[in-house]
Amino acid sequence: HLDLRRAIMNRGLIGAAGISAAGLCVALLLITYAPARSTELEGMTTTDDGLKILDVSEGTGATAFKNDKVKVQYSGKLADGTVFDSGSISFVVGQGQVIKGWDQGIPGMKVGGKRKLIIPAALAYGSAGAGGVIPPNAQLNFDVKLLSV
Repeated sequence: HLDLRRAIMNRGLIGAAGISAAGLCVALLLITYAPARSTELEGMTTTDDGLKILDVSEGTGATAFKNDKVKVQYSGKLADGTVFDSGSISFVVGQGQVIKGWDQGIPGMKVGGKRKLIIPAALAYGSAGAGGVIPPNAQLNFDVKLLSV
């Protein structure tokens, strides 16, 4: 890990001959007790492009597929927990009417189902951000419920 190497170097534990015994002990402690930095929840799946999906509850109605018109209820939060939007919206899945993270994260849901989507900036608003509310390069976290297909 680069962070570990920097931490060891910053503490002066690497000499000309390499890592000292004390440095090795500190390195092992840093590795063992370093906090996890994952935003994933148990059971969450991650797509190749970084979209994280967790089915909170599976619905019992019709399944949403690409090109279906759906209606969802949602709450959107920034990574720090700030709610930036909530409400309901209707759109056609996979047609670019919403951010890419939704076009990829809604298919497979059943009516009545609830899903968490953790959407990387590249599948949201990217470096531009949006409307002065969503900063550039922001990860977006959504709680979504599928109301109809």
